[in-house]
Amino acid sequence: MATHSHAGHMPSSGKALVISAWLTGIYFVIELAVGLWTGSIAVLSDAFHTLSAVGGVLVAIIAQRIARRPADMARSYGWYRAEIIGALVNGGFLLGMALLVIWMGAMRLGNPIHLPTGPMLWVAFGGLVTEVISLGLMWKSSQDDLNARGALWHIIQTFVGSLLIIVTALVIEFTGFLAIDPILGMAFGVVLLWASIGVIREAVHILLEGTPEETDLSAVTADLRAQDGVLDVHHVHAWTLTSGKHAFSAHLRHAEPADAARILETAYTHLTKHHRFHMVTLQLETDCLDERHADDLDVTQSMGPQAELHEPPAHRDHLDSAAPDANLERNSKGNDT
Repeated sequence: MATHSHAGHMPSSGKALVISAWLTGIYFVIELAVGLWTGSIAVLSDAFHTLSAVGGVLVAIIAQRIARRPADMARSYGWYRAEIIGALVNGGFLLGMALLVIWMGAMRLGNPIHLPTGPMLWVAFGGLVTEVISLGLMWKSSQDDLNARGALWHIIQTFVGSLLIIVTALVIEFTGFLAIDPILGMAFGVVLLWASIGVIREAVHILLEGTPEETDLSAVTADLRAQDGVLDVHHVHAWTLTSGKHAFSAHLRHAEPADAARILETAYTHLTKHHRFHMVTLQLETDCLDERHADDLDVTQSMGPQAELHEPPAHRDHLDSAAPDANLERNSKGNDT
């Protein structure tokens, strides 16, 4: 039995991403020009950090647009995962930038140089303006959109970079402590390293069909088992199609074929309304089929009392002698809003 819910559009972060890309791109050109004019290595370095942010946002935009393509015969789940791949690319990009910043800071720490503070301050203040606007646009959408979150971290990187330039310029101007530049740079590199690992880990978890972090699979299974007429729940699976779009499938064994429609309706409603699954696929059966070849994928085998309820039947050479399978199909079309 397959049921489908298509409620909701893709995350509405496209406009924020486009505006952020334009703002960050324009600022990169200005910062690069000032860096070449003054010869300031610090300003040029931050300009290339800004360029990395532009690249990160562009990757997110491209991934999001690809993800909007409809499903076809070759890709029955559509292109949703393009956003997760985009997030993975951005996470790898951030990881590379973090290691580069730490390495550059370590090299500079052994031989700090004098930096022109005036141009550094002007460029940094200009950067803060564009970065605050971009952060304001992207913050809300990044909370439930991994792709947008990867791009957001690139903007945060340039925002913190601008703050570090201001602190560095002021410290050098009033104290002459030149080592402040590499010290602060390396500290921020560690923060970037932590952020990149988080984005990469979450993207890989989704690509490996991991259970959504907010889903308690044991509780979902227990809810289905507690439903009147359900004898056994097995082969339970929950995974993420893309950020905010979770799918669920399971086999439900029941005693009376006449109860199938009621059991199906109740289970489907509970899973979509209470547990917030975007797509649900349920197979209803009066007798467990010989599924021992897939027991290694059945997590209910290790769910305590549930394991006792589900005992695979002996191997059948002829499935024709088995009790009839009471599989039902119900297609439910949600409203895309």
